[in-house]
Amino acid sequence: MKQFQCIACAASLLAVLPVMHAADLGGVIVRLDGYDGPASVSAQLVEPFKMQITVNPANETKSLAIRVELPNSGSRAWPAADVEVRDAQGRALMVRRAGIEWSKLLISVPAVAGNYFVQAVHPAGGKPSLPSEKERVLADDTTGLRLGIAKWHDGRKAALSIRFDDSHPTHLTKAMPILREYGFRGTFMINPGASEPGGRRRSGFEAHQAEWQAAARQGDHEFANHSAHHRGAVGDDDMEAEIGEAAQAIWKLTPGKSKLMALNLGGGTRWETTRTLRYYLEKYHQFDASQNSTGMDDSYGNRVANFRRILEQHLSRGLWCRIHYHCIGDGGASSEANFRAALDVAKEHQSKLWIAGMADIHKYQSERSASKLKLQQSDSKRLTFEFICQTDAALFDQPLTLEVTHPQSLDASRLKVKDAQGNVIPLRTAPVEGGSVLRFDVAPRTAVYSIEMTR
Repeated sequence: MKQFQCIACAASLLAVLPVMHAADLGGVIVRLDGYDGPASVSAQLVEPFKMQITVNPANETKSLAIRVELPNSGSRAWPAADVEVRDAQGRALMVRRAGIEWSKLLISVPAVAGNYFVQAVHPAGGKPSLPSEKERVLADDTTGLRLGIAKWHDGRKAALSIRFDDSHPTHLTKAMPILREYGFRGTFMINPGASEPGGRRRSGFEAHQAEWQAAARQGDHEFANHSAHHRGAVGDDDMEAEIGEAAQAIWKLTPGKSKLMALNLGGGTRWETTRTLRYYLEKYHQFDASQNSTGMDDSYGNRVANFRRILEQHLSRGLWCRIHYHCIGDGGASSEANFRAALDVAKEHQSKLWIAGMADIHKYQSERSASKLKLQQSDSKRLTFEFICQTDAALFDQPLTLEVTHPQSLDASRLKVKDAQGNVIPLRTAPVEGGSVLRFDVAPRTAVYSIEMTR
């Protein structure tokens, strides 16, 4: 009798819980948020990266909040920056997301029966077709030369970016001077908006604007977009202002430079918009830099040892290692001693590591992915090839490194690289396993080059 009662109770409970009835959603989670009542939702995949959510309000009268969590890694990952939500009539809905968790959506809907669609919007014109890895290598039997586009600048094994959030005064007094001691380039995520009337937050950037302007003129560090005020946004216009005003301020600080920069909307913030994140990224020449970064605040514990471990992993796999800090110094999020200790770890690996700004690294990755080498002609004295790059020249300006290997019988000092105008391009020799390689840098622009074998 007790067993029957338990089964009956369980059946009754399931009847009122806001559950999702659906087939496999490819790792997507859909549920009613903070709700314990008669309404329910169900979901089904309509096509890849498009899901229909059906609301059954039962006798509920208050509005409902639907929580959707999209997988952001692995083979089932959704392109979160391209996702929007529309109702059955095709109208865009306001969606709330956390600043660094754009794959988690909170959708407010009325308590009426209806269908809603969570879908990825395909970029206009579709994604460009990129060259294969094989096309980034050119092997010529006539000359015995082999060319390749290095995975990282100057043939380094991996890349490292060191990021600083919130435009804190210690970035000016501690982080920048110490980075200069080490010869490292940092990325400073700033909030350049002015103090808002009636707001509790005062603009730390505004209070030290002259110092930030001087740092920008010095030009040895990179600035990036952390939104104007680090407070999130409510509505399309507010989000436009928070991203757009910060971008405009940084462009003004760095005149004559590429407008492409990293964007991180910030932890602890909430953003509401009907638009995709891609809309804002493309309009303001930003790229999303909110993921895959390791926090270095002392409160996490064992930061230096952890950094050593992850850096060595990235070096072994040839990847981009990202770390980030907040304020630096005694009483700050990271002590100066721990900050220096982490930089010492990076210094140990400097010969194998490209330490650069986030935009520099993003540019190199994007340019390389969009590039290939094409043989034009060769004989015993000369190899002529075309370097083809598809990126936007106005935004992508990070030089790419080309590597040349040659037969051991050929004296490397006899090789000379020239551009189409006959200008000699400097070559440098670097040791590699089993011998040496010649390297030279080219602008990310389609152009013709020749390698001549002089007497």
